[in-house]
Amino acid sequence: MVNQKTRSVLIVEDERIVAKDLQETLAGLGYDAFAIASSADEAILRASDRCPDVVLMDIRIKGKRDGIETAEVLKQRFGVPVVYLTAHADDATIERAKLSEPHGYLLKPVKSAELRSAIEVAIYRADMEKRLRERERWYATTLRSISDAVMLVDLAGNITFMNPVAESLIGVNAAEVRGRPARDVLRLRIDGSTPVPDHPLDRALRERRAVEVREATLERSREPPLIISDSAAPVIDDGELLGAVMVFRDVTAQRTLEKQLELHDRLTSLGTMAAGVAHEINNPLAMVVGNSDYLLEALGRLRAELVEQNSAATAKAIAVLDEALECERDVRSGGLRIARIVSDLRAFSRPPSDGGVETNVARAIEWAVRTTSNELRHRARMTVDAAPDLPEAKVDETRLGQVLVNLIVNAAQAIDPGHPAENEITVTARATGARTIAIEVRDTGCGMPPEVMARIFEPFFTTKKVGGGTGLGLSVCHGIVRSFGGNLQVESQVGKGTLFRLTVPVAPPRGSDGPAPSPVTRPFRGHRILVVDDEEAVLRVIRRALDDGELVCKARAIEAFELLQGGEIFDVILCDLMMPQMSGIDLYERLLAIRPEQAGRIIFMTGGALTDRAADFLRTVLNSHVDKPFQVSTLREAVQRLIKP
Repeated sequence: MVNQKTRSVLIVEDERIVAKDLQETLAGLGYDAFAIASSADEAILRASDRCPDVVLMDIRIKGKRDGIETAEVLKQRFGVPVVYLTAHADDATIERAKLSEPHGYLLKPVKSAELRSAIEVAIYRADMEKRLRERERWYATTLRSISDAVMLVDLAGNITFMNPVAESLIGVNAAEVRGRPARDVLRLRIDGSTPVPDHPLDRALRERRAVEVREATLERSREPPLIISDSAAPVIDDGELLGAVMVFRDVTAQRTLEKQLELHDRLTSLGTMAAGVAHEINNPLAMVVGNSDYLLEALGRLRAELVEQNSAATAKAIAVLDEALECERDVRSGGLRIARIVSDLRAFSRPPSDGGVETNVARAIEWAVRTTSNELRHRARMTVDAAPDLPEAKVDETRLGQVLVNLIVNAAQAIDPGHPAENEITVTARATGARTIAIEVRDTGCGMPPEVMARIFEPFFTTKKVGGGTGLGLSVCHGIVRSFGGNLQVESQVGKGTLFRLTVPVAPPRGSDGPAPSPVTRPFRGHRILVVDDEEAVLRVIRRALDDGELVCKARAIEAFELLQGGEIFDVILCDLMMPQMSGIDLYERLLAIRPEQAGRIIFMTGGALTDRAADFLRTVLNSHVDKPFQVSTLREAVQRLIKP
């Protein structure tokens, strides 16, 4: 048989005889009644020397503290269970005793069986409470250690527990909000603006089921809002509802990344579409611009011949020709304007280079100003001041243009429309030493307060209304400039405007590319030229532009290849890059294997490289290429450079 530990008992009784009688009774019952105290101070001293398993406490004892007050002290200091012994059973005494939560209450005189039962129940109850506290402490420690935020509420929806992660995310102290309604502390909104109509914890309590909210905005008093994902569930024990628990986490960074990826995917799709549109437009544009050039030349020659005749009959014809020339110049101007727009689309769709490129900053500024002209028209005057002797920058031109477009659009949107004459946006560019170029975009708009200015480069931070912007523009710009090895800074004053200053590195000097090409002075008579393009109208434009040469035109690359494979020799081969069945690239690669000298005579014509293969090919091939839509003079110069002796 296993020997059980002898239970120790402290007797607090100021009547000596009663105390001794209790001590003897307890000894007879097998308890160790090791000490008797007659006052509160003595009881505390005895418990300090040896902590008992249980205290038998008389309510009426000597000293300033009575038994109830002494019991409170012993419980707080030593956690020892107390059983009251008293001859008083009046309502007032019982009510006071109940408030101290005793483990037993016996009326004198006490029978041995009652005393034993009270002690055993008190010790058992105290042991169970200790285990419960330890378990609660373990659960609380576990909840505090969880990396997600945890909040517990009672049946009324009032907070009973919050772990440190919840405190940190909400920005409150658990002790300060304990007992308050969770809906007042955990303020949730949908889409960042609309309050959640039914708090998840309230629903979990009411419906007795788990409630999941994939995304909500957590409003915070002293910090920016967060995007959280949460789930709430009822706490049920043996069918009884005890409260509810909510677990939530900060998913702001994750949602930011998802939105960035979504935006990137959207921009990639837009870029693909832009490249396709540019390619499709460039072929008809080549017809418009090329034929306009031809018509202007032809009409100009005809006018000159009529002027030489100098007759009354020809005067009327000359007037008609002048009107036709004016119309044709307008057509050509419109075509070139469309060509510039298409060129901008192609620049947008072109992927950024891997570095090591050299960019003309003035050209990038001109592109950005042209692209944003519609946004500026009703808001402000635009002034550009780029130094004529600017060195080239070591940046990707497309990405620099993207940054400048964003800064100019932001500047325009900081100015209310309707008074363009009273407002101005200025873009300046200056070399700031041998290694950097500074570009400034200044506006006379509304400006920004310091607290907004401090956050403008944060992803998804925006002061615009819903739908007015993603808040990604300046963050992306900052990242692009940093990737160049540059810097982007801002200065602003409310009511006075804003200045963005970006610095980019200067490209290292390079050797001379040789003398500039001389103007075209020789005709193409006596030279064989092969033209390959699947657009019949483009073939007609080139035939007119090079009509003094010996031209052979083919609409399919396979037909051109069969000619060359059969031994035909051409001084120049004008070949479209992107064609069905066999492309210009395929033709070049086949010729390179059997007739490399003819492959070297190819000038590629392109309305846009729609594939990575085509883009890589244009970057690496040594042959020259002409962008569609081309002017007749540009095409002639390219041909002339190849056939010159």
